Amino acid sequence: MRMKPVVVLFLAIGLVSGALFSAVAQDQLEIAFIRASGEAYYQYGTQAASMAAEELGVEMRTYTSNYDTGKELANVQDAIQKGVDGILMYAVSLSSEKAAINAAQEGDVPIFIQYGYKKEYLADTAGFMQIDLIEFGKKLGEWTAVTVNEGKVAVIQGALGRGDAEAYTEGFVEGLSANPDLEVVAKPAADWNRQKAADATSDIINAHPDLKVLFVQNEDMARGAMLSLKRAGKLDQVTMVSMNGAPYGLDMIRDGSLALTNANPPSIASVMSLRLLLGVIKGEIEPGHFYWAPTQLISQANIEVAIPWDADKEDVKSWLEMPLPEPVVPAP
Repeated sequence: MRMKPVVVLFLAIGLVSGALFSAVAQDQLEIAFIRASGEAYYQYGTQAASMAAEELGVEMRTYTSNYDTGKELANVQDAIQKGVDGILMYAVSLSSEKAAINAAQEGDVPIFIQYGYKKEYLADTAGFMQIDLIEFGKKLGEWTAVTVNEGKVAVIQGALGRGDAEAYTEGFVEGLSANPDLEVVAKPAADWNRQKAADATSDIINAHPDLKVLFVQNEDMARGAMLSLKRAGKLDQVTMVSMNGAPYGLDMIRDGSLALTNANPPSIASVMSLRLLLGVIKGEIEPGHFYWAPTQLISQANIEVAIPWDADKEDVKSWLEMPLPEPVVPAP
C-alpha cells in the first residue's frame, strides 16, 4: 500500500519532464529553405545555411522548386502547413515570388528572399538580399577599360527576359565606356548553358578573329567559352572575365584562362540572410528592409582570400560572428 505515493511521484515527475521537453521543443525555431533549383549555386547556399542553422540550434527544412512556379508555391504552402517559423527563399520568377509572399502573409510566416528584388514587394517581406546588378557588371567593365588598351569586345549573356542578364550587360558596357578604344561587337545570349556558350564563342571568333575581350556572365558558361577559345588557339589572345566566384571559376583563374571574376558567394549570403530572418522572427530586426549581398573581385593577385562557395564549419562560424549587413536606406 505504501508503494502508491512513489508511483504517483514518478508519474508526476514524468509529466513535468514531458512538459519541459515539450517547451524546449517548441522554443526551437524551424526555417524552410526554398531554392529555385538544385544547381550548384543554390546547393552551396543551402549547405552553408544548414551549417549555420545547426550552430544556432535551428531546424532547417529544405525544398527544391526545379524552376517550376507551381512547385514553388506548393513548397511554400507545405512549409506553412508544417508550422515553420520563417521561410528563406530563392524565387523562380517575379510572378511566382508575389504568390509566395502572399501565401506567407496569409499564413503569418515571415519570408526573406534572396534575389528577385522588386521594391513594391519589400514591405510585405522580412527582407530582401541581392547584389547591385548594374554595378556588378560595371566593375568588370571598368577593370577591362584600364587593363586592355584597345580592340574588340564580346559579351555572352545569360537568359534574356528576366532582367538580370540585361542589367549585367548594361553595367559592363557603362564601365567599358571609360576606354573609347574598346568596341563591343557581339552580345549573344547563351541562356546560362555551357554548350550554348561554347557555340556562341566559336561563332564570335569566326566573325571576329581579332577579338581581344570576352565577358561571359557566369563561370559555367565561361568553361564552355574557354574550350572554344582553346580549340581556336585564342586563349592567350583573348582576355576573359566572368562572374560568381564558383570553385571551378577560381580554378580557371589559377590556371590563367580567366583573368577576373566578380564573386557573389551564395554561402556567406545565405548565412547572413538566415541571421537577418531569425532576427526578424525574434523581434530584434525590423522587417521590410533591403540588403546588399557580399561581393568580391577576384584575380590571381587575391585568390587566396576568395570567399569560398564550399564553406566549412570554421568559415560559417566566422560569418556568424561578423556584424550583420546594414539595411540600404532608402531601398533601391
